[in-house]
Amino acid sequence: MKLPVVLFAMVCLSVAAAAQEPGDVEPGTRVRISTKDAGKETGVVASSTADALVIRFEGESVPRAISFADLVTIETSRGPRSRSSGAWHKAKWGALIGAVSTVPGAILLHDEVGEDGASVGEAVALGVWSGGLIGGLIGAAIGAAHPGERWEKVTPAVHVLPRESGGGFTLQATIRF
Repeated sequence: MKLPVVLFAMVCLSVAAAAQEPGDVEPGTRVRISTKDAGKETGVVASSTADALVIRFEGESVPRAISFADLVTIETSRGPRSRSSGAWHKAKWGALIGAVSTVPGAILLHDEVGEDGASVGEAVALGVWSGGLIGGLIGAAIGAAHPGERWEKVTPAVHVLPRESGGGFTLQATIRF
């Protein structure tokens, strides 16, 4: 009975525990953070304290302190994507958007496809295939031209430590970049 309670506590308290321990944060690390109020913002870590990250955000000259308690997610940049990786990433989205966007038109215009008309299924299949192909090619061209960055989500390392006096346990979380 104690093991499920410990596991439940680790899962529920990991975010709160992560807010208490900053870990090893090196100045100069490019980060993308998501907060409860402001959404996603990108910047460079200027320094860190026991309860906050000091980040110089893009387009701002003065760094701001962001409390660990306000953070929803932290991601670190692992450098730019290659052109082929950017093309593949955007091609998948372009193909999906192109395929889905053709379905309504294929359903409405299915009588005008082919000499004798086409069934709704045939018209939808043709629309999905051609829309996906064209959307994928457009997405690949955009992705190759603007490959973007590779981002890695930072997750806290949670450790269960026995309490030195009085029994029980202590949860310790560390965020490392």
